[in-house]
Amino acid sequence: MTSNDEEIRRDAWQKTLEVLTVEHEGDVATIEIAELDLGDQFEVEQIPFSYIEYDPHDDAVSVGVGGLDGRYPVMLRHVVEHPQNLFMHTAEVDSVTIEVRSPEGTVTLITLGARSELPA
Repeated sequence: MTSNDEEIRRDAWQKTLEVLTVEHEGDVATIEIAELDLGDQFEVEQIPFSYIEYDPHDDAVSVGVGGLDGRYPVMLRHVVEHPQNLFMHTAEVDSVTIEVRSPEGTVTLITLGARSELPA
């Protein structure tokens, strides 16, 4: 894998995202979309993470959240078609952010990390 703020080569996208899916099983995901026209918007926050993948046939990065238990029974899917770049940012021990840039200039930030524990 990579360390702090590295661009992932296109030929490694599929394997890298498969490994992240396994490593972050049971974690939560936050998906933030940064568009020039609309600004930054959260699509989901702290929803159970299901998977992240790159499909070379469709040339798309897909992220699935929810659909794992009764609290989040429906799986939501976010797709970035024809991604131009993929970056991995590691800031915390058990947290990683994947940055996906689209041809239109939209940036999708997918942050995966452990569930926050509620105070006792």
